[in-house]
Amino acid sequence: MKVLILYQGDYGKRFWDNISQHGPAAWEVKGFHYTKKIPTFVEELSDYLPQGLPSCDLLISVQEHPVVAEMIPLFIKQIGARAVIAPVDNKVHLSTGLARQLKKKLEQAGVEFLHPMTFCTLSEKMTKNDLILEFLKYFGRPEVDIELENEKVKEVRVIRDAPCGNTRYVAEHLIGTHMKDAVESSGILHHNHPCMATMVMDPELGDTLMHHAGLQMKLAMEEAIKGKK
Repeated sequence: MKVLILYQGDYGKRFWDNISQHGPAAWEVKGFHYTKKIPTFVEELSDYLPQGLPSCDLLISVQEHPVVAEMIPLFIKQIGARAVIAPVDNKVHLSTGLARQLKKKLEQAGVEFLHPMTFCTLSEKMTKNDLILEFLKYFGRPEVDIELENEKVKEVRVIRDAPCGNTRYVAEHLIGTHMKDAVESSGILHHNHPCMATMVMDPELGDTLMHHAGLQMKLAMEEAIKGKK
């Protein structure tokens, strides 16, 4: 599977670094750093299209500007991707309304489009697309298995990592924690990574996207501990 991660800054580069390092060897993972400066008002999207985008099966668009999100259908014409994941970690970059418009436009063209809030909420419940399901074998909503010794965490095995690598960070730093503190500690460690989702309150969720992301890690740890009782 060919995966292209288009990003604008350090936030998106973290996804590229983690996915390229920890994805299966059979994947061909490429990153593209979008560096064009976008003015306040854009008349022609095509004027800001990057040159030399490599072809791919799955596009991961980590936009930090809504105009870049608007260009996703144009990217698809260049690269031939059959599925797109555009994670939402800040709605300033991709609003719910724009995401719905993109989803409608792309799916009319036969391209699956997902916009999970946040990237680490991505799960099999959201899609039947074979490319995204393949991606979900390794990255998405965190899933871990733990080994306990004397009621303390001896080992945390990452079954599925958050795309940013947060789950691996938590797993490495949770060793030695008492099982009764493991869930809460996993949430604290999640924020220490640090999580790059916004701390702005989201009216749809009734919470911040950062807290929503942290909850995914805590739920994963909770499920793992329940399996050991």
